[in-house]
Amino acid sequence: MLRLCPLQLLVLLLGAASAASAQMPAELEEAMRLRSQAVVNSDGATWEKYTADDFTVVLPDGKLMNKSERLALMKTQKPARRSAPQQVQVKHYDETYVRRFLGENGWVMEVWTRDKNGKWRVSAVQVTAATKQ
Repeated sequence: MLRLCPLQLLVLLLGAASAASAQMPAELEEAMRLRSQAVVNSDGATWEKYTADDFTVVLPDGKLMNKSERLALMKTQKPARRSAPQQVQVKHYDETYVRRFLGENGWVMEVWTRDKNGKWRVSAVQVTAATKQ
């Protein structure tokens, strides 16, 4: 029987996690890109295409919104120039990917899952105010 010491096990697990995040499916990368672009452009139709029906978002002020509430807010917003996300991290957990990045409104964490048709959709977003460094 093979026995691993805790350090060997940790190295093995960290290697598996980094390999998993490096192998993100191309269709997920494209979905992330298109949805992010839809937010910048206030493009509700594209945003809705990549957002799960049971979607929720928590904004920096603590307000919880569902998909229809967020879509209604988006329709009142004008397209805006935004800088590219910073410090992007993507983690893979079975059939779920979690993307975290620093955007203009703070830290954003998105939970991406496949729907019943195999399409990638965001099911939850958390936006947290970032402190100035």
